[in-house]
Amino acid sequence: MHGFPVIQRSFIRDVVLPLLCLCSLAAWLSCSPQGGSSRSVVVTVGDRVVTLGDLERIVTLTSIENGISKEVVWASIDSLIDRIVDDLLILEYGEEAGITIPDIELERAIHDIVKDYPDDSFKETLLNRCVDYDEWKDRLRQKLSIEKIMNEQANSLPPISHHAIKAYYEERKEEFQHPPRVKLLHIVTKEKEEAEALLARIDQEDDMKGILKEKAEDLALRGDSGEQWRTQDMLPPELSEKAFSMEIGTTSDVIETQYGFHIIKVIERQPAGRKGLLEVIPEIENTLLTQAVERHYRVWLKELRNRYPIKINHALLEQEKNAYANK
Repeated sequence: MHGFPVIQRSFIRDVVLPLLCLCSLAAWLSCSPQGGSSRSVVVTVGDRVVTLGDLERIVTLTSIENGISKEVVWASIDSLIDRIVDDLLILEYGEEAGITIPDIELERAIHDIVKDYPDDSFKETLLNRCVDYDEWKDRLRQKLSIEKIMNEQANSLPPISHHAIKAYYEERKEEFQHPPRVKLLHIVTKEKEEAEALLARIDQEDDMKGILKEKAEDLALRGDSGEQWRTQDMLPPELSEKAFSMEIGTTSDVIETQYGFHIIKVIERQPAGRKGLLEVIPEIENTLLTQAVERHYRVWLKELRNRYPIKINHALLEQEKNAYANK
């Protein structure tokens, strides 16, 4: 379908990563080559290990980020370990496949993160959480690596077909309802005098669309070209009352709201009803792509579990779990 890549990118950011809960953990994993005392190692995936110290750090961060006690985190430690293993599997795959994050890409990501922090307050924030900046930078690279690997996997999926979208719509028509709605031309200004002057022009047969186009670069004037449906809850009460009562095709007087001075012209109005197929194609495409991505990642992660050796020190985990339970 047209527009698929854009939708796919938004899914990776907003759906896939939160769904699998990978990146926030990956940013803090040790992921170092095997070494140190084997007695303190709780997870080994390929050449990557997580020690008991690493795990305690992840538990602490999970506790802080979610506002829950460490005891609660330890009570569900098996689920947390599964997510950690998934992270390490993906990083192992990425290393084998040669998927890397160039320094320039990393620096760009760092800039985007720290740009809203004044002076050195970002580093101070990290220190308040006992996180060294260089450590954070290294973990950010890992996080970006996971995102990049997952994006490459998602890009291997075929686009959602129109046939699949239409079939989904036909099976669930009653789900696609809309409340009463309008399409309207809308001009809003900061000053009442300007709104009145524009209304005078409209009354003299000037076209509202022409005025909106003419004033497109004017920061003191905003508007709506009438292409989108608006429901009552999307409009200020003063505009909503007028838009859903005035005669279609007529132009309102100047209407004052907390946002400024408005002029509206209703182009089309519909009672509550069912949305048409063309209107809901993006919504259905998103839903079907979400399902396809989820299926793909479940199968892929299962394949990775069969591909790379995994060792979990269940005895040590149980020991630590019981220790927290008895506190």
